[in-house]
Order: sequence, then C-alpha cells, then structure tokens
Amino acid sequence: MMKIYLAGSLFNEAEIKQRKWEGQRMREAFPEADVCNPIDQPFNENKESLPAPQTIYNSDIKSIRSCDVFVADLTNEDPGVMLALGIAIEAKVPHVIGVNSDSRMTCANQYDIPSYGMNHFVLGAVLENGILVSSFEKAVIKIKEIMNKK
Repeated sequence: MMKIYLAGSLFNEAEIKQRKWEGQRMREAFPEADVCNPIDQPFNENKESLPAPQTIYNSDIKSIRSCDVFVADLTNEDPGVMLALGIAIEAKVPHVIGVNSDSRMTCANQYDIPSYGMNHFVLGAVLENGILVSSFEKAVIKIKEIMNKK
C-alpha cells in the first residue's frame, strides 16, 4: 500500500480548512493509499490538549520516514514544514512534491524588480529530490502519474 504524507501549516482557520480539504481530496483520489495528514491527529481538535513536542516530533518523523510520497505546502515557508521536508530528503523518500501556490510565482520575473521569490536553497532541495508544482491539484496529478508507473 502506498503511503502519502501531507505537510503544511496548520495554525490558523484558513490553513486548518485547507489541510482538512487536502486530506479529504487525497483519500478520494487514492482510496487504496494510506494518507497521513497531521491535521487529522485527535489532539489537533483541541490545541490546548497537545501532547509533548517530542511526542509530536517522534510520531511525525516515523510517518515521514516510512512514506512513499511526501507532499509539502511550501507557500508560507512554515518552519515545521521545512524541517519535515529536510527529514523527507534525508530519509530518501522516493517521491517529494513541493507545492507553492502563491499566485505571484507565475509573474514574479516579468518586472525589473521581482514581486516574489522562493528561497533558492529550499527550491534547490526540492528540485534535486523531486518536483515543485503550483497547486495541490497538480500534486494529485503527479501522484496519479507515479501510481500508474507502478
């Protein structure tokens, strides 16, 4: 069974809604896959009952190291997501997909002074170990391509 790990910021209402939608979308698109979406952890229903940071770290790192596909929303450059990306790369996860859905990415270099840029160290890491896409739906398409090759 293919294991998919979703990494993304989950600390405000919009991020929480997005993460829940992504988990639902992945489960619909890949019912045969094991989707690990940290927002679905029971303790995320009540942030005041969070377990110890080490418990969260150890749970997530185990899931990241054992996944086949790692999808990271890099749009907000969340430090936890960046750490998870580094762990996925170090663990040699077979398929790393970075998502940067910032609409400025498509037009950033058409001006004398770019309106937006992505950290090149992070971008280089993603491109050296996987791919970067501009939307979550494009990540779903890439995963379908990966599954069709198996």
